[in-house]
Amino acid sequence: MRSCSLRSRCWPQGTCRDPKCRGGVGSIAGVRTRLALLVVAVVAAVTACSSDDSEPAAEHLPPNDFAELAAMFDDELERLGLQMTRGALVDTTGGYEESDTGRHLAVYVEPTAEYTTADYTDGIVPSAQVFLPEVFERWDRLETFDVCQEPLPGADDRKEPPPVTQLYVSREEADAIDWDTVGLAELVDAAQPARRDFRLYVAPAVTSDPSFTEATG
Repeated sequence: MRSCSLRSRCWPQGTCRDPKCRGGVGSIAGVRTRLALLVVAVVAAVTACSSDDSEPAAEHLPPNDFAELAAMFDDELERLGLQMTRGALVDTTGGYEESDTGRHLAVYVEPTAEYTTADYTDGIVPSAQVFLPEVFERWDRLETFDVCQEPLPGADDRKEPPPVTQLYVSREEADAIDWDTVGLAELVDAAQPARRDFRLYVAPAVTSDPSFTEATG
């Protein structure tokens, strides 16, 4: 915390022999001059004392730590029958490399119990709503985000199995959607025409299921 001091060479009371105290002690012009200098000094001191030294720095990017990310979102995911399995910041400028300064946040969720093809359809929007628009509102330097629903445990135990569903969205594209009311049909429509900043992938096993047709028809 910065210490603040206020000193004035020209105070309204007392004897001032400094030639800068024009008008002399006791004269109207001298008093006005001294008061004006005092006001300026007070304003300068208050400005100096109101610096942001004691305030925490803004959170510009999410923590690049799986445990921390999971702790933030797993309670909401649990209500959907999901849990986070992976999550990291990624630098996409020259490829796809995990980085503490990456501007893309990738998260992966998987079912914690029985989860049908219809559940994958029904989970596309709610799993996105767990993170959106919060990730962009909370971390102002984050540029893009994606969430993948992964296969059931035991169905594909590879370290990085292909997703069953994936929603990829940029900050600008996310801002154009009301995440409180959006439905699956709206997301499907928003993904057309195909473009870099908004992508929705759904595995054929899901798109061919009646549940998907009903939700998007």
